[in-house]
Amino acid sequence: MSRQNDVEHLQDLMQKGELTADQANVQMVRNERFRLVINGLPARVRSALNAAVKSGELERMKKDGHKPECYYHPTFKHLAVAARNRREQEIRQASTCCLTRMIDIQP
Repeated sequence: MSRQNDVEHLQDLMQKGELTADQANVQMVRNERFRLVINGLPARVRSALNAAVKSGELERMKKDGHKPECYYHPTFKHLAVAARNRREQEIRQASTCCLTRMIDIQP
């Protein structure tokens, strides 16, 4: 199923009253296998995801340097680790590029 189909399916379940917004947020992470937290999360979403971590539905990796915080499906830790490493590499490359350009323009 595509991401759009997943979202529409979860919205449909919520409209029918079969799923709460908190449950839908947890299910979305499980469907996507992992979710990197790049720009923060609303408090209600974070609370729902942390409750899912406590219940064992999800797992969480804390932010570590340039590696972002990540919530993930317990059986897909390897995908979450790879995505965090890619994000860290992207940030390091972007930082190097910016520093090089600043050095190039100084007299």
